[in-house]
Amino acid sequence: MADDLAQRAIAMTLINIGELTTLLSDEFKEQYRHIPWMKIKGLRNIIAHRYEIIDFEDVWETAITSIPELEKYLLEI
Repeated sequence: MADDLAQRAIAMTLINIGELTTLLSDEFKEQYRHIPWMKIKGLRNIIAHRYEIIDFEDVWETAITSIPELEKYLLEI
């Protein structure tokens, strides 16, 4: 949490993940609707456009909890 560069790197990675979801078809997202596509994109939008309201503890929690879960789902696909 004290490393500003690490915080920005994590935030940028979450932006990239959210942006990449826009490349997926609606059919694909519907087929795998247990993945929270709207939340992923929503977090991307908050980080990209509302940087001043970001709670980096929440970002960190997302990075260590939700991203490994997402990776597991995607590897299964």
